[in-house]
Amino acid sequence: MESDYQICFYVSIPEKLRWSVLVIVVLAAVVGSQAIITGTFSIIKQFSTLGCFSRVKILHTSSTIHGQIYIPEINWTLMLLCLDVTIGFRDTRRMGNAAETPEGWEMLQAFLNPVAGVDCSEAELSKFSKE
Repeated sequence: MESDYQICFYVSIPEKLRWSVLVIVVLAAVVGSQAIITGTFSIIKQFSTLGCFSRVKILHTSSTIHGQIYIPEINWTLMLLCLDVTIGFRDTRRMGNAAETPEGWEMLQAFLNPVAGVDCSEAELSKFSKE
């Protein structure tokens, strides 16, 4: 039973397509991780600009492309969180059982975005209004 659970994904793919599907899966994982990193940097920069987040060092990595940024503290935090999840689950079966976790984080983020906006004072927000 245990071995059936572990190889059911590979059995469901025809033998001739396994390597190409593996390449696509790896590329999708890379694109997904880059999207999470970029989105996190963008949100932190916006919160920092509004004065709703502590000061962080924001590096502009390109002189020609506007908005291409890197935040070392956030990058290290994301790495530590990834290691924590990987070490905490220890096993792909347990990680598969936790597939609902990202949806929980998304719901938490959707809740915290307006809450963080409320913490901004009118004086901080008024400097961004166009009058």
